[in-house]
Amino acid sequence: MSTTNAWYLRCGREDVAERAVLVGDRGRVALAAELMQDVRVLGEDRGLTTATGTYRGTRLTVSAFGMGAPIAAVVMHELADLGVREFLRLGTVMTVGATRLGELVVAHGAVRGESTSATYLPVEYPAVPDLPLTARVEAAARAGARPVRTGIYGTFDGFYTQMTDSEPGVADVRRGRDELARRGVVATDMETSALLVVARALGVAAASLCLASVDGADQSRMEGDDRTAAEADLLRAGFDALAA
Repeated sequence: MSTTNAWYLRCGREDVAERAVLVGDRGRVALAAELMQDVRVLGEDRGLTTATGTYRGTRLTVSAFGMGAPIAAVVMHELADLGVREFLRLGTVMTVGATRLGELVVAHGAVRGESTSATYLPVEYPAVPDLPLTARVEAAARAGARPVRTGIYGTFDGFYTQMTDSEPGVADVRRGRDELARRGVVATDMETSALLVVARALGVAAASLCLASVDGADQSRMEGDDRTAAEADLLRAGFDALAA
């Protein structure tokens, strides 16, 4: 791919910062923009809203990928080709085991249950974050008032077939979630393991900090003002970590 202009993001090297936040929901880019100064939207093609601004003197790029590992990897790959060296996923996860709604969850690694990362590195390669960046992320999260949990994520492709209690296969999903909990997994999502592996393959740093917004046991969700306030806490913690 040419590093002059990104294929899907449609921006150039001069448009992006060396540190980037990756979010799923494009609405989270708007929330992030409220925390930054001198914000410039770079593009919104295919819903991949991307903006660059300044937070506490540090230039940051925020890019939305939607849902799922394949497009998250595309966005990371393009930004890395443009010169981004640090990536932080700020998103949402489903609880597993003792994790509770409203907690911020720092990934110390991830189970590679998705397929995208295998196109970058073989399945034997572990999905682990950059340790210095993760230490900054964890410190920033713990500096706030919201409870923080750390541990291993489980990342999967099938939202309805692998993560939620929907028919058919609900018994298999529940058994799988119980097994994950027994083995110390604290949350599930659809992107983290892929991003951690892709980052290693591309030679950049990556970490993941997410809000536990869905209860894996009963499928209840954070809603309304509680969800909005929690996402604001998530973004501030992530931005503080990247600006540290």
